[in-house]
Amino acid sequence: MIQFQERKKIRRILYSKTAIGALVLLTVLVARGAWELHEKAAIARADRAEAERSLSLLKERAAGLEASLADLKSPHGVEAEVRQKFTVARPGEEVVVVVDENAKKSENGEASKGGGFWARIAEFFRGE
Repeated sequence: MIQFQERKKIRRILYSKTAIGALVLLTVLVARGAWELHEKAAIARADRAEAERSLSLLKERAAGLEASLADLKSPHGVEAEVRQKFTVARPGEEVVVVVDENAKKSENGEASKGGGFWARIAEFFRGE
């Protein structure tokens, strides 16, 4: 009988409104913590993917720079870089000017004078 009464007392304590409320509160706090941890993990995964993409781009750039550096170590590479950056020519070489095909030409083959509507009207009255 004493065991029965002790069980009844324990059940009364466990099934009380206060105990159930405390368990619900504990469950809500644990669930909230788990959700926040889940959100942080998703952010960390996204940041890691972005960092991996950035790392691969940087590795590609480093490989390109290494190739450029290796090219600059040779005399031919240095000469090509100087010619690209500055308009220089060796003695005896001539400079070639490439003209765009889309440049407007007049009937006699010269480039036509630019200008707008008013410039054309002024040319008409001047007789050019």
